[in-house]
Amino acid sequence: MKNSLKTISMVSALAISASMATAEGTVTVYTAVPQNFIDALVPMFEAQTGTSVEIIKAGSGELLNRLTAESSAPMGDVLWSVDGTVIDFNPDLFEAYEAAGSDMLADGMKQSDMWSPFTAVVMVLIVNEEELDGLAVPASWASLADPMYDEMISSARAEASGSAYIQLATVLQAFEGEAAGWDIYKGMLSNFVLSDSSGAVPRFVNDGELAVGVTLEDAALRYVEGGGPVQIVYPSEGTAIAPDAMALIAGGPNGENGKAFVDFMMSEAAQIVVAEQGRRPVRSDVASNPALLPLGDVNSVGYDSGWAAENRARLVDAWQDMVLDVQ
Repeated sequence: MKNSLKTISMVSALAISASMATAEGTVTVYTAVPQNFIDALVPMFEAQTGTSVEIIKAGSGELLNRLTAESSAPMGDVLWSVDGTVIDFNPDLFEAYEAAGSDMLADGMKQSDMWSPFTAVVMVLIVNEEELDGLAVPASWASLADPMYDEMISSARAEASGSAYIQLATVLQAFEGEAAGWDIYKGMLSNFVLSDSSGAVPRFVNDGELAVGVTLEDAALRYVEGGGPVQIVYPSEGTAIAPDAMALIAGGPNGENGKAFVDFMMSEAAQIVVAEQGRRPVRSDVASNPALLPLGDVNSVGYDSGWAAENRARLVDAWQDMVLDVQ
């Protein structure tokens, strides 16, 4: 893997569209992306553009709070890799921008004029069968609501994690009617051990602290490829196949460098690295990681990000009320 990344770095100048802006100076990027993406992609961008990147890494909820507090005098330039509803629901904090390479996006990846897709995230279950004590491997959202899995399931908090909010919205869309989805989710929540960190969810399962986790596909794949005692399960009712978002911060001090950063992350060279890191690329000319189930074989709920954005505040409030009832 290291050798292939090095090769991509050397040829990236040829592979990146000539229309991508280049600039010197700095760019400040707020991100919830896993560290492996930062380590693989940021040095490539810096070598290509001569621009130094300052990374501010936190959960999407914390980043949104920071952006809101700084809105009168923004300190960041780009918000990178968050649930798109965070941007759609707070449009005054961001500046619309059509990134170079948008004409190469795969079908369904362009979902908002306010943001550009970075990867396509897929919500899955990560299962450590050894920790199930003989119980069946859960294969559906509904099975996660079974009381036999009480306090065996790891999940992040929906008000703090963009991926956990996608999880909630996915379940509410996977069943006939929102009320039916809430009935299933309430049972799931009663079995959850909640964490403030989405990154902790698959780690707990891999380390044997919990048996099941609800997480993103690439996070689960890292533990599978690392030889952990875990497997990936795609819920039978269907799951979210949803692009995560990157956007310019309105009034950012280095706006042109921010555009260059977004352009680069949508380039073919960057998207090849995305696939190597286990996420689904958003470009039609870049294939997914062969270790993953072919995307055409993944049952999709047809995740409606617009509905998720419009209802985010209401659903998070309802989630918080439900936590008080069942946890």
